[in-house]
Amino acid sequence: MKLSNYLIGALSLASATLSAQTYPLSENFWSNPEFKDRVMGSYGAHSELEPRLSDEEGQFFKTLIAVLEANLEQGAILLQERITGESSAALDFMLGTIRMQLGEMDKAVSSYEAAVTKFPNFMRAYKNLGIAYVQSGQLEKGAEAIIKGMELGGADGLSYGLLGYSYLNQEMYSSALNAYSLAIAFQPNSKDWKLGKIRCLMELEAFGEAAGLVAELIAEDSANHELYLHQANISLAKDNIEAALANLEISRRLGGGDEGSLFLLADIYANRAMYALAIDAYEDALAATQVKAGRFKSLTRAISSFIENQAWEEALRLNRVAVEGLGSELDEEQRLALLNLKAEIELGANDSDSAAATLAKIIEADPMNGRAIVLLAKHSWKKKDYEEAAFLYQRAENIETVAPQAFLQYGQMLVEQKEYVEAAKKLRRSLDLNYESNVADFLRAVEEAASRS
Repeated sequence: MKLSNYLIGALSLASATLSAQTYPLSENFWSNPEFKDRVMGSYGAHSELEPRLSDEEGQFFKTLIAVLEANLEQGAILLQERITGESSAALDFMLGTIRMQLGEMDKAVSSYEAAVTKFPNFMRAYKNLGIAYVQSGQLEKGAEAIIKGMELGGADGLSYGLLGYSYLNQEMYSSALNAYSLAIAFQPNSKDWKLGKIRCLMELEAFGEAAGLVAELIAEDSANHELYLHQANISLAKDNIEAALANLEISRRLGGGDEGSLFLLADIYANRAMYALAIDAYEDALAATQVKAGRFKSLTRAISSFIENQAWEEALRLNRVAVEGLGSELDEEQRLALLNLKAEIELGANDSDSAAATLAKIIEADPMNGRAIVLLAKHSWKKKDYEEAAFLYQRAENIETVAPQAFLQYGQMLVEQKEYVEAAKKLRRSLDLNYESNVADFLRAVEEAASRS
């Protein structure tokens, strides 16, 4: 089925949303014990290439460990009091690591910077400084610190992975791809590094390789709804709408999907004329939406698509879903727009009395609502109430947004009444405001009829 004019833009927008340029880490955060173990190491120096503790500092460290096991914040306070310009860089490193574990990234950065100033070849301090920078969103500085740590011998999966993450979010896709590939070589079970690599491949339009890696992840974790969203994204990039639909629906049935993916799923169903499924998906999408008013255009575009395809009953149902779902977030203009669509649906379904009542409500609330006036005029015309229709069309002629339409319909009504001379005048005014070749052809036919009468 050909895509509806109203929804082509929606599909493009939703696809862009799925491919957004923000790539958060999903598994490597501080509440993950394995991640903490990889980053933290021990608090003490463990290499001949790292700063040593003096005997006095070593004794203090033994006391500090006991405090840290009971209360990290209290330990940080004791350690801060102990650090001087002459104390070992290992103490600054310890403090930075505690601060990072507490989530105080700015303070962690300061401590690690102090550590590498005191001991310029402090590999682990550079590595953790890079991590702290990345965690605080300072990606360029993070990459520089991580690379310095790697040059000093600290190359591992975490370093390569975070380097890839930093490059990816700076849109350096080829460099990120290389870093992620090396990270996976060190840590083949890391979902983050594989997802990062997939995103790089997508940006580089290597869709086949990206699809293979996603399939590998799904084979390992088939209940993970996020993976099907990635697969849907790849399908969209390859213009395979059917495959995207299947993956979006699987994600939804697994209890997943976000606002963007659910609206996209609904739009695809609508374009397949699968209206009941579309409406269900729109309801789920609204439920997943925090700022519902931001989806007003998506819903009205979908309702217009239903109207375009004369799915009157389903259009009325979706209109009701929009009114109820958006609720108090609707402003007066939006409320009236939905009422206009409702009237259009009722007219299309030949429920003229309901349409007239709806239009009357609109005009009462907004006397200059041109669209409602034109619709009500057309309703009067079809009921052969030519006098009322003429009055309403003349009123609409003075409203800029609908004047061309008002002149055109008024002219068409006059043709029906065989008043060709007056009809031609109205059609010329419509063309003056908005030229359309089919209207010009119609005018010529009317003028010929006028000349014969």
